[in-house]
Amino acid sequence: MKKIILKYGLYGAAIAVGVPLLSSLIIGTGPDSYSTGEIVGYTSIIVAMSLVYFAMRVYRDKENDGKISFGQSLQIGTLISVLGGIAFAVYNLIFVLWVDPEFNEKYFAYQMGLERGTAEFEKQFSSMMESGGFMYSTLGGTITMFMTVFLIGFVLSVISSLILKTKQVQTA
Repeated sequence: MKKIILKYGLYGAAIAVGVPLLSSLIIGTGPDSYSTGEIVGYTSIIVAMSLVYFAMRVYRDKENDGKISFGQSLQIGTLISVLGGIAFAVYNLIFVLWVDPEFNEKYFAYQMGLERGTAEFEKQFSSMMESGGFMYSTLGGTITMFMTVFLIGFVLSVISSLILKTKQVQTA
C-alpha cells in the first residue's frame, strides 16, 4: 500500500504543481493572467486528485486480491491528498516568498478591482489585514492552498471509496 500511496501521491503532486508552474511560465504571473491561472490551477488540482481513484483500484485489483474496504480506500486517498496538499503548499510558499513577494497585494487589488499604490487600495488592504486578512498572509495562503488541495482530494477519496469498496463475504 505504501508504494502505491507514494507513487500516486508523487504523480498527483507533480500534476498539481507542474501544470500551474508551466502555465505561469507561458502566460506569466501578472494580474492579466490571474483568471486563466485560477482555471488552470483548479483544473490541475482536480485532475491530480482524481488519481486517488486509480490508486485505490490498483491496490484493490493488483495487491489485495480484488478486495478493498471503504476504510482502506479512504486511507489511500487521504494520504495521497495529504501529499498533494503538502506539495502545493510548498509551491505556494516558494512562490510568495521568492518568485513574486508582492503576489498577495497584487491579487487583492485584482479581486477588489483596485489599483495598487492608490490611497483606496492602501486603505482597503490595511483594513483587511488588520481585521483578519489571514488568507493574504504568507502562512494563511500556504495553509489555504494545502487545505484546498487536501479537501478536493478528500471529497474525491470518499466518492471513489464508495464506488470501489467491495462487500466482505463472511463464511459460515
